[in-house]
Amino acid sequence: MAAQFAMALVVSLVLVGSGACDASRTPPESIELRPAVVGGAPGAGSRASGGTSGLNAVDSGLAPVDAGRLSTSDAGRNSGATAGRAGAAPVDDGDAGESRTTLGCAGDAGTAFYIDARGGRDSNAGTSPAAAWQTLARVNAETLMPGTTLCFKAGEVWTGQLAPKGSGTATHPIVVDQYGTGARPRIAAGRDDAQALLLMNVRYWEINHLELTNDQPGPGDYRGISVRGKDAGELSHIYIRDCFVHDVTGQVNWIGGDSADDQPPWIKFKTGWDRSKRTGGVVFEVESETGVKTWFDDVMIERNVVQNTSFGGIIFKQLEASYGWGVRNSASDTKFSPHTNIVVRDNYIDQKGTKYGCNAIYMTGAKHVLIERNVADGAGTSAIEAYNADDVLIQYNETFGTISKAKGADSNGIDADRATTNTIIQYNYVHGNGDGILLCQFAFGDSIVRYNLILDNSRHGINLHSDASATNQTYNNLIVSPASANASLIATSGNGEHLKARYAIRNNILRARRAGAQVVSGAGVSYNNNLFDGIAAVGGGARTGDVMFVNEVALPSGSQAGSALSDLQGWQLRPGSPALEHGVEIENHGEHDFWGNPLYKGAPDIGPYEAP
Repeated sequence: MAAQFAMALVVSLVLVGSGACDASRTPPESIELRPAVVGGAPGAGSRASGGTSGLNAVDSGLAPVDAGRLSTSDAGRNSGATAGRAGAAPVDDGDAGESRTTLGCAGDAGTAFYIDARGGRDSNAGTSPAAAWQTLARVNAETLMPGTTLCFKAGEVWTGQLAPKGSGTATHPIVVDQYGTGARPRIAAGRDDAQALLLMNVRYWEINHLELTNDQPGPGDYRGISVRGKDAGELSHIYIRDCFVHDVTGQVNWIGGDSADDQPPWIKFKTGWDRSKRTGGVVFEVESETGVKTWFDDVMIERNVVQNTSFGGIIFKQLEASYGWGVRNSASDTKFSPHTNIVVRDNYIDQKGTKYGCNAIYMTGAKHVLIERNVADGAGTSAIEAYNADDVLIQYNETFGTISKAKGADSNGIDADRATTNTIIQYNYVHGNGDGILLCQFAFGDSIVRYNLILDNSRHGINLHSDASATNQTYNNLIVSPASANASLIATSGNGEHLKARYAIRNNILRARRAGAQVVSGAGVSYNNNLFDGIAAVGGGARTGDVMFVNEVALPSGSQAGSALSDLQGWQLRPGSPALEHGVEIENHGEHDFWGNPLYKGAPDIGPYEAP
């Protein structure tokens, strides 16, 4: 990207760790494009419009959450963005190479342009398959009108950058889709292209069924899909669905750290907020020359496969510079101008094939966010991270295999990080990462962690690492530590200062596979009505003994076909378990357990399972 962001504020977040760097990346010969749909709460279904206004209401003083605002999103803009119910059947959206005819290219009000890389001619009218255009340059030269459909021929390949112009309207969006049968149309960025697809200052666009890649000879300022705004105000309704974005050789830029730890050309430290963490698969970001506030509203990223993209998979960033739009100094910071009403759903994000593929989902400068039913495999640093964000609901995701990459410090499945408020993490399956869930609420923040299965993470099941002003409620989770040395249930990678935040830890099952597994205590940490198996009890109302799982077996892992949430019934409880009917009642508790059973039936149970 040619434009460089001015920096007035540098956030001194030190991200230093260890990890070898390997520039090799081998694109797959073929990839099965099945979306990672895992299921939803009763009533879940497809959504007609994007956004998630008013999802959460978590009080910084540990007030209960209004459970009625969690089962469905705001009735206005976002009817249908419902919470998922674990165990629903996955949706089969088809393989990458299978024959398929899409209906998106039927056109709207008779306006459609067809593009055929081999059979088209730019001198053609473009208005039918027989008179198709040929090149991306011809598409980029056109200013498209509302209701236009761009139809790329299935199985064809283009090299270069698709950068179309024009905007749709609420009733007549501009749609990109494929026509004919066969594999998704593929756009591979050229040697001089920063991205394969650029949407700049556009509104009401829907991108469907494309394959996009940006595999350059060396790392740089690269993206697969770049959605950008500049001095434009609100940019509404950008939907990206059923796409395959892969092999993006983006440079990894860290906010802070020590520049002495740079590993050029792949890794740079101390680049500041605006230049950091903005390369990867699908990137939403803002720049400015005149200081006009710019943000995205009503965004949906759904049913995509994102593979081997560095720095990240799906990224939202807001500009900071001298404007203060992206970094919050307080929960009521009037300069904060976040992106709003964002849904990231049913995506499969796989970073195993690159040592520079860090966050799977990085959500910053955002408000009213729903992140659900995604599968993240082999991320680096954090699979799902919320940073300087408000009203974020993270649910029904599976994250596993997260390790420290590109010298990043962390390796967690889910992270509520700096200045994250009204954040709820629920019904997730988090296993085989470094940390399961990291509560790194620097500066300030409030969060709820409930009804999650946090299993066999190699360092800490939950890592308490927040500043003293932050608050957290952690209840009705199952946390199991592996038998490996140094693995703990609830601990901190920081010091006593990070245990001064108020952590209310209730109704959790804490199962230790080794006697030395830690359950940390500190000035702000309170334990009540938890069940301890394999480790000494802590706190009031504690229970001890064998949890009595139905079948404690090896942990399943999800894939492109969907998550493994429907294969976890063995972690339910047998009759006679000491967890049954020994929990404390929690107001506004979320309505149902991990498996969709309503709450409560009799006295509350401990853990994520409510027995019938």
